[in-house]
Amino acid sequence: MARMRRLCSRGLRANERRPRILGGEGRNELGSWAGEPAYQSDDEPGVIKALLLRTRPDGWKILGAQVWKSIRKYTDHGRLPANSGVIRGSHEERAVLGLVLDAKERGAKVVAFVRDQDDDPDRVEIIANAIDRARALFSDIQVVGDTAVRSSKHGFWP
Repeated sequence: MARMRRLCSRGLRANERRPRILGGEGRNELGSWAGEPAYQSDDEPGVIKALLLRTRPDGWKILGAQVWKSIRKYTDHGRLPANSGVIRGSHEERAVLGLVLDAKERGAKVVAFVRDQDDDPDRVEIIANAIDRARALFSDIQVVGDTAVRSSKHGFWP
């Protein structure tokens, strides 16, 4: 999370109030933005919104959010439902690209997301590469994201 804080503080200019799309795995990351669009609200900030508020205390314009498992996966031919059977690139990369494409379609200028590492030691590198690819494909969208990694320093590993 420290890396995400650094990314938010240096990656987003505090004087900008550009529309944002959030992405995360659930209520911890997204707060009351988790869930179906009809029920999303700004009532409870999640971790991502809390970090964004550190860079601009008067707030951000949030257009919406997506729970990671619900992101439509991107392919070179557009977006596909997760169960379409077509695989181009890794699942994680296609999720990042799908989130950024969704932001572009909604008129957002920034995507902020966090993805848990879980038990996948390669996920950090996969997500970093996906962010690089998203920035290359969608240069008009600013991508601020990272992988949350467990740390023995903070007591998360036995």
